[in-house]
Amino acid sequence: MLAGLLVHEGRRVTVADPHPERRAQAAELGARAVEALDRCDLVFEAVGRPSAWCDAVAAAAPGAVVVLVGGCPKGSETALPTGPVHYDELELRGSFHHAPAEVDRALELLAEGAFDWRVLAGPTIGLDDLPDVLARRADGRAVKWVVDPRG
Repeated sequence: MLAGLLVHEGRRVTVADPHPERRAQAAELGARAVEALDRCDLVFEAVGRPSAWCDAVAAAAPGAVVVLVGGCPKGSETALPTGPVHYDELELRGSFHHAPAEVDRALELLAEGAFDWRVLAGPTIGLDDLPDVLARRADGRAVKWVVDPRG
């Protein structure tokens, strides 16, 4: 979703993901899709795993900005390598997502057809299915579920 919004704004976006299905989705949204990043001047981490935070720092070029968008589970900790942060003068930024104004803007863009959201559409699930779905390992396609509280 983040890649699609950035592409819509006219940005050149590269998405790194080990899953070929997700790389294909990123390409459908207009991003360049790769298995691993080269050194980049601006890196967004949007997965929310401590290991991905470390991968984001490793992908940053000297002087780069690393934006940590993906919220890690509560209580998570990670050790970042000090060399790149200090000697390469990386700038690390935390970014809490889903502020009401941002959600409103995202919904407007979806309604306008800014990009084909169906690339990310998953199945409709009921509330009873939600705990199992959230606990599953996220392999394969990236999907956004519709949760129907009546189902």
